[in-house]
Amino acid sequence: MIQINENKTKKAFRSLFNHEKRKNSDQVNTVWLMIATKDPVNVVKSAPRAIPLKHSLQKPGSLRCLFTKDPQDTFKDLLISKNIKGVHQVIGISKLKKRYGSRDKMAALFSEYDTFLTDRRITHLLPKVLGKEFYKKRKEPMMVDFRAPDLQKEIIRALKSTYMHFDHGSYYGIKIATTALNESQAFDNVMTGLPEIIKGVPGGLDNIRSLQIKTAESISFTIYENSNQPDDEEEEEEEEEEEDY
Repeated sequence: MIQINENKTKKAFRSLFNHEKRKNSDQVNTVWLMIATKDPVNVVKSAPRAIPLKHSLQKPGSLRCLFTKDPQDTFKDLLISKNIKGVHQVIGISKLKKRYGSRDKMAALFSEYDTFLTDRRITHLLPKVLGKEFYKKRKEPMMVDFRAPDLQKEIIRALKSTYMHFDHGSYYGIKIATTALNESQAFDNVMTGLPEIIKGVPGGLDNIRSLQIKTAESISFTIYENSNQPDDEEEEEEEEEEEDY
């Protein structure tokens, strides 16, 4: 079990959010949990791992599109019959390939919706169909299990998750919060998601060198360093934490 200093982590979030407030911007930014591993990771590609969060990263009014198996009308009817909320468009895999086959049309689809969901059973087909942009910009579809006994709860679970796909390299970022949340909610998300995140890192806890939080333009704030590292492998602190807490 990872030993996280909760006070240090809360102070790190306070500093990060204070940094964002000083920018006087209404823009909502992603808060990343950055994982540094001791040994580079290089594993066979697999499906993204869903990481449960306490507070959703979805913003109010988000438009959501669901990719399904064929025929798509079967799934549209299912959502209607069960009075499922939170899905605004349903696109079957064949229609996705046919109607959005060009780069321009796929780019338009990418821009039209804030969030994408997918039937878990076709997840493996999507990278080739959607193209690199969806995954490069971390807008990969969230997986939904249509065999779940309560489909509405399953969709809510998916929308309250983030995803990790740690298959190569030694430094990886996971969307853990946004600046639309407050620092306490961001802290909750880290503590809720960490157990599953550690399971998803090849080598587990023993291979984690450090954990940091940051936005795209902020400095990094360290919330965990592996105390079992040899002295000559210990990382130097990247930045001094601001003394505003």
